[in-house]
Amino acid sequence: MARKDMVEIYKNHLYEDDNKLTTLPNDQRERLKRIRSAYTLWNDYPNKSQKEIVNHLAGMYPIEKRQAYMDVTIVQELLGQINKASKDWHLHKFNAMVLKAYDIAELKQDADAMQKAANTYAKYNQLDKEESVSLQYEEINVQTFEPSEDPTLLGIKPIKNIRERIDYFKKKYEQDITDITYEEIDIQQLEKYANQ
Repeated sequence: MARKDMVEIYKNHLYEDDNKLTTLPNDQRERLKRIRSAYTLWNDYPNKSQKEIVNHLAGMYPIEKRQAYMDVTIVQELLGQINKASKDWHLHKFNAMVLKAYDIAELKQDADAMQKAANTYAKYNQLDKEESVSLQYEEINVQTFEPSEDPTLLGIKPIKNIRERIDYFKKKYEQDITDITYEEIDIQQLEKYANQ
């Protein structure tokens, strides 16, 4: 099964009731349990490292670390449809750090630190900007183009008897064309010299 399809299966069943999972094969159900566990843990504690999540999975379930790492890559993708720890993933982790800083500032009753954390949160989540309007692609009319030999369409003055002139110049300069001999170049030999 392709990785994309596999991720889609786990995404679709991530929050589904266990008694509705009877359509999934046994190995997929077991993996879904591990992915749910790692997903919940990482979602609650985004500061945890990949290694900590792997150790969590390897400690809770009878799997090898290699399998745990494979599960973690799927969890990363599910935590915002990101595979390469992209901007969404970092924004998720950043928000968690800012909220933690806010909580600490609140415990210490430090109003300045609370305000800085709140401003940082608002700035990096762009809460001061309006939601972008999604484009209605189906309403865009595609422009149709038709090929033409008429140069006036481009604003170019047409040349009278263009075909006859082309034939005339072909005949006129045809005798000047000479056949040139050439020698094949050994590309591998050139690469050998280039690497020296």
